[in-house]
Amino acid sequence: MGNLWQDIRYGFRTLCKTPAFTLAALLTLTLGIGANTAIFSAINAVLLRPLPFLNSGQLVSLTQADPATPSLNGIEMSFTKFRAIHDQNRSFETFAAYYPLTVSLVGNREPEVIPAARASLDLFRTLGTGPTLGRNFLEEENQPGGRDVAVISDGFWHSHFGGDPSLLGKSLMLDGKSVTVVGILPAGFRFPLQFPEPQIWLPRIFETTFLNQQQIQSGSGYLNAVGRLRAGVSLAGLQTELDTINATYRQQFGSNSDPRFKVLAATLEESLVGPVRPSLLVLLGAVGFVLLIACANVASLLLVRATGRQKEIAIRKALGASRGRLVRQLLSESILLSLVGGVLGIALAAGLMPLARAISPGAVPRLEQTSLDGPVLLFTLGICLLAGLASGIVPAFQISGRTLHDRLKEGGRGFSDGSTRNRFRSGLVVAEVAVAVVLMTGAGLLIRSFARLMAVNPGFESRSLMAFPVALPRARYATAEQQVQFYRQFLEQVRSLPGVQTAGLASNLPLLGITPYIFFCPEGLVCQGIGKDPVIGRAFVSPGYFQAMRTPLRRGRFFSEQDVAGSANVAIVNQTLADRYWPNQDPIGKQLMNSRDKVPRQVVGVVANVKFSSLTIPDFPQVFLPILQMGWPEATLAVRSQSDPTALVSAVRQQFAKLDSTLPVSGVLSMDEVVSESVAQPRLIMQFVGAFAGLALLLAAVGIYAVMAYSVNQRRQEMGIRMALGAQPHHILKLVVGHGMGLALAGVVLGVMGSFAVTRLLVTLLFGTRATDPLAFCAAAVLLASAAFLACYFPARRATRLDPMLALRYE
Repeated sequence: MGNLWQDIRYGFRTLCKTPAFTLAALLTLTLGIGANTAIFSAINAVLLRPLPFLNSGQLVSLTQADPATPSLNGIEMSFTKFRAIHDQNRSFETFAAYYPLTVSLVGNREPEVIPAARASLDLFRTLGTGPTLGRNFLEEENQPGGRDVAVISDGFWHSHFGGDPSLLGKSLMLDGKSVTVVGILPAGFRFPLQFPEPQIWLPRIFETTFLNQQQIQSGSGYLNAVGRLRAGVSLAGLQTELDTINATYRQQFGSNSDPRFKVLAATLEESLVGPVRPSLLVLLGAVGFVLLIACANVASLLLVRATGRQKEIAIRKALGASRGRLVRQLLSESILLSLVGGVLGIALAAGLMPLARAISPGAVPRLEQTSLDGPVLLFTLGICLLAGLASGIVPAFQISGRTLHDRLKEGGRGFSDGSTRNRFRSGLVVAEVAVAVVLMTGAGLLIRSFARLMAVNPGFESRSLMAFPVALPRARYATAEQQVQFYRQFLEQVRSLPGVQTAGLASNLPLLGITPYIFFCPEGLVCQGIGKDPVIGRAFVSPGYFQAMRTPLRRGRFFSEQDVAGSANVAIVNQTLADRYWPNQDPIGKQLMNSRDKVPRQVVGVVANVKFSSLTIPDFPQVFLPILQMGWPEATLAVRSQSDPTALVSAVRQQFAKLDSTLPVSGVLSMDEVVSESVAQPRLIMQFVGAFAGLALLLAAVGIYAVMAYSVNQRRQEMGIRMALGAQPHHILKLVVGHGMGLALAGVVLGVMGSFAVTRLLVTLLFGTRATDPLAFCAAAVLLASAAFLACYFPARRATRLDPMLALRYE
């Protein structure tokens, strides 16, 4: 221990004597280790940290898939199927369901929209928690007509009521109804399965504002199902039981809409973070490449620095120091460098934490929980030690193996510092260029993919367009007539506002939430009924909606003010539906009907395809129905302005207040923000990998420059002799640049070969781009070669300005 402490103190003094080298090495290691620490902290929070539930490994999520429509996965469960699984399964200790919603809170403050959820009785028990104050829901409260009660989160309790314990038993005015608070959840309870997290929990999952009782009982899906496995039950065993239950359900409820859907089981953790795992692992690989390049640079710097210490090391060895003792001394210096770099890297990562938590909330589950906890610090310590060993082991063994006789024989004429070290430094340059090419190729593919994604036509124009959610409480707007009357008055007042070009309502706007799907029967096909007919997307829209969205009309007409209750039942379809079911025919005048109500509707218009769920999914058949003809309690107002759309927000809020002062106005978004949020995750991955690729390019260029500058310095006598014998400056320039570019091109070739293997791991992250896209490969190679040329050119220019007489006197 005494010798180790002596080595550390000596290493510290030695590093302080070469501040330029120390600062360069520390900066390189800080960037490499800091980037790895930041990314690993995100991976630890999202992928490695257990879900915040008791024995979360036993929790399972159930979803559905439609075998007849491969693009429909992750379908929510119906209430009838939930009850069937709840009553018949033997694999779960407890089985529960919930669905998210928003509620309007009216109190002492302005009306406010609060994220909420309806949950079955066993949800909190399934998750291994329960209220710390008050109680859970009672069985009688879960029955039709049961008392309106709520369990609230600790955060909501403190933010709205100051943590007042007397709140229990008091009532909140939610959606126009008095709801009694009966329980308060623990302060540490988190529900990452839903974003934003529900703040108010209500019973009776069979009550909804968007489905009637007939739809609920006949198989419409809207529930998220969660179960806790019994001890000894495997996921495969559960899936077998679910298949059996589903087969029985198909026999008992064959006329429902969901018997054909297959129930799929996955661990709750996998259902939450599985989709983002490939992206995060790509980021970890990218920062790993950056650290490799950083280690190569530091190793090269250590070799250069060792040249000035060769006599010192040789003399120490001649005086009796063993090779192991010398290696330990030299490694202590490189590890000390990496540890200090690690401390600075942790500080850098800590500075990036707030940025990581604020980036695209909800785009990556649990990203907001990123922190520098114990596992992250242990990871950082590990990579510090590995970086110190990786950058210092070869230089230490090479230097410690030299004797004074070797030094005098190799360096006596000043032409070289050892061919072995030269080859090793050259190998480091080739390796870091190859790694940088791989990283830049991957970044190029992601950039190309993101550019293709942003070039997708969403079917509407987002510029100068604002979205205002509207939720009409059932207590005051129970009938379709009341809802339609409100919408008519509201649209009339908003359209009269100065600066408004046009406005319209829709039950769901593109890229905002989930698109409802229905079974339908188009003219020309034999109707088979619910669960057997084709599936299409459905939305209710008002007159002016398509004009506000600037969705092109292909044929026919838009909805008008005359499309109301009592008039002819009409519909507008998108181009995909028209092409699929009426190819080479005029769709105007064709009829279609919902497989449930079998009310025929005449097609009066065809509009362009709109990307409702995501920019990446293929165009899907959609039908639009007139909201003024049918009513709908929840909608979103789309307002197109003549200039800055945000200037209209306060004016539209005032119109809300004029019509109904109890209606909250929140969640207002510009459609530019909506489009941006829809691609938040691919943008995030592209930006991070692009930043790491840029850092890799910089480090590789610095590494080439350092090697070439050192090479020029070591070969001053040789170049002086060449110039004295008649060599022209361009000969020297060609000699130096040719040597450096030879190394760089060798690295580029190896990097391109490696990219063909590595970039195949990006296939699942690419959109409209092949993993072997030639443009990305060529761009990475050309950019790296160009940077290498500049890194070689400046030392070469300095070499051409050598005075031959001074060079011949060197050493």
